Amino acid sequence: MKNIKTIHEVGKRKKAIARATLKEGKGIVRINSQELITLPPNMYRRRIEEPLILSGETLKKVNINVNVTGGGVNGQADAIRLAIAKALAAYDKKLHKQFLNYDRT
Repeated sequence: MKNIKTIHEVGKRKKAIARATLKEGKGIVRINSQELITLPPNMYRRRIEEPLILSGETLKKVNINVNVTGGGVNGQADAIRLAIAKALAAYDKKLHKQFLNYDRT
């Protein structure tokens, strides 16, 4: 039987709580059961995509499902981004240092 790696991480921002589940897969990212690519492209979606872009080839090996509740749109976007980044860093330890070195200024 194949050993599938599953990682659960939580991201919080203000009143928003995002719970991310990362499993080995084909690179699909879902937010509240809706694929990320179907969300309208705006500044919140771009903020969510930051850790996905930085992860590079690692993203193509995993599926990420995120459930987010509470807060407003801005808080939810930050909570989702944090949960995804924590899950990816737990999956690939090399990404942790890359996320720390990333300069958003």
